[in-house]
Amino acid sequence: MYKTKRPLDPVGQAPIGRAARCLRSGIKVPAALLLAAAIGFTGPTAGGVLPAVYAAVSVPKLDNIRVALFIDTGKYVSPAAAVTLSADAGLQLGLRGATGVKPVHQASAKMPVRVYADGYYAQLPETGDVTAARSQAQKLTTGGAAAGVVQRVKRGQSAYRAYVGPFATKEAAASAAAGQSGATVSGPLRWSAGSFAGEAEANAQAIALSQAGFDADVALTEAGYAVFVGEAADNAALQALKAQIATALPAVALTPVDAAQSYVLKRSELDMGGENAGGPVAAFAFSGGAKLWAAAADAQGGVTVRERFDRAYRGGIEVSRFNGKLAVVNELPFEQYLVSVLGSEMSKEWPLEALKAQAVAARTFALKQGVKYQIAHVTDTTTDQAYKGVAGEFAAAQQAVQATQGEVIVDKNGLINPLYYSNAGGMTAAPAEVWGNEVAYLKSQKSPDEGAQAGKKVWYRIVLPNGNTGYIHSDYARATGQKNPAGLPYYESTATGVSVRPAPYVDNATNPTAFKVDIGDRFVVIDQEVESNAYSWVRGPYDAAKLKEKLGASYTGGAVNRLEVSKRGASGRAMEVTANGQPLKAAYPDSLRTMLGGLPSTRFDIEETGRYTILGAGGATRSQTSASQSVIVAGSGGKGKQTDDQLFVMDAQGKVRLATRDPQFIFKGTGYGHGLGMSQWGAKGYAELGYDYQKILLTYYTGVSIQKAAP
Repeated sequence: MYKTKRPLDPVGQAPIGRAARCLRSGIKVPAALLLAAAIGFTGPTAGGVLPAVYAAVSVPKLDNIRVALFIDTGKYVSPAAAVTLSADAGLQLGLRGATGVKPVHQASAKMPVRVYADGYYAQLPETGDVTAARSQAQKLTTGGAAAGVVQRVKRGQSAYRAYVGPFATKEAAASAAAGQSGATVSGPLRWSAGSFAGEAEANAQAIALSQAGFDADVALTEAGYAVFVGEAADNAALQALKAQIATALPAVALTPVDAAQSYVLKRSELDMGGENAGGPVAAFAFSGGAKLWAAAADAQGGVTVRERFDRAYRGGIEVSRFNGKLAVVNELPFEQYLVSVLGSEMSKEWPLEALKAQAVAARTFALKQGVKYQIAHVTDTTTDQAYKGVAGEFAAAQQAVQATQGEVIVDKNGLINPLYYSNAGGMTAAPAEVWGNEVAYLKSQKSPDEGAQAGKKVWYRIVLPNGNTGYIHSDYARATGQKNPAGLPYYESTATGVSVRPAPYVDNATNPTAFKVDIGDRFVVIDQEVESNAYSWVRGPYDAAKLKEKLGASYTGGAVNRLEVSKRGASGRAMEVTANGQPLKAAYPDSLRTMLGGLPSTRFDIEETGRYTILGAGGATRSQTSASQSVIVAGSGGKGKQTDDQLFVMDAQGKVRLATRDPQFIFKGTGYGHGLGMSQWGAKGYAELGYDYQKILLTYYTGVSIQKAAP
């Protein structure tokens, strides 16, 4: 389920992240089969939901879907220099072409193979010491470089060479080499030392060249086997290599390798990770036009991609070059893909009807995209739909996909874009609250999302004697039975080294420990909150300087003393926020989430610690800004004392809040995501109320029909 911010595309008002389930795809899809009549409704459903009927709408048919794991389209960038593939029952690697797949390599069970696009490299000096070469590569990898170690046998001795790369250009490789002592630049310019009918004959020629001290690899081309020698970065180096070979092996006939030729070079490298770390691994460098296809020897198994969180994927993995960069695409049956999407987006513990609703929405979304990434339909991230391969599968997800096979959501124009997200916070958004425009099938309405906070523990907001404040998990605090003069309870820590955080949730990156308390430390509890979750949350506090930094170019004024929601939409979401009375420059309302530091939703209130209202004699009130005026607290005998940088203000109901001299801003809200379309937690809530999946979908998407495509 999506757990991070989801900004939108300001140009086309199209969402990015999960919000990319938008109302424009910009993709032309092929003519499709006519849909059957609307499913199974003969009259009004419970709750007044009336299905529309669009019997003559067409949708694209998709047997296999292509999911980009690594790709660089210019707009979407998910980079990888190489991938390491394996399969539990063994891996079959082949050269994929128009006529099928030509076998390249058969790996045994769980044995990895390394694959990358041939290019330019920064090569470190060759050594016979395997430990030294491995150490060099590990050091480079730790520094963030893509590194490997090629191992060869030259003149009867083992030779190892660490490298960085590959790079698309000689200049990029030279830049990497400049930072490494003794490094040189190599490249993809080579000589062919002959073509051969079989791999054994090619191996014999490669060994002969290696024995003479040259770098030689067996290559598989569209015509058969060949032996390529050398790794020149420019023509001068290539010609110098030819002269060296002619002197050492005058009987070897050399021809230049056509740069446009498709080929795969087979090498031996050291495995730099995984269970086989340090051992030999088969490595394959392919030319620009080649495509490698990896599939599990067991048709029911999956191919594991180490660099993609060690996830295994059904179908097969295609590795190619796209836009000059490595592209890794998982191709698999469409309906099988949907099973994993369900498991990646929802919990196996959730009701089947909620899973069915997600299945129909996910199927509709994927079909709507067309070939969005030129060589792939979707990515595996929440830019489109979360997809974790085999790890996302479970039995109920399979059942939900099978029960709804082929079903999609349409309106009179065809497939809709079925936006969905984690949690509506009790009320879905109207499109104007997110994009600033209207969409006929998306309306603001109530959503039963509270389940997200069920079972969450309470966090106490505490104040230490030294004035430090923050939230502590209730499991680590107990009441002492005593109260301070204001009637607030004293608690004490039940453990040593307990973290106290600015907001009530654990995230060391965005909400790190503010300070710690030890067993027996006493503090006053001034408030409490349920642990932040997809339904309700707290973010902050942010001081004025930090907030201004987050606002960037959207705010051009001075120090931020006031921050207010100045306009709200139908669901209560913020559509405009002002800083010191100046509206923030937001391209569209939902971009306020990103602008304000990645808030989970725009359905929030702002608590300012730098402003408060003082009730004076005779009922008179005065608005106070901490930074502008000091507060004198009257003590016994009428003596006054000026407050320090913070004080705690109690209202008539006994509610206490912090007031600070320097302004701070706390955001308290509900919901997780843009709020348009189906709330996943709401779908769960409706299913628990007895709604079936059709009614759930027709509740979140109005004036649409659920239809089944012809087979």
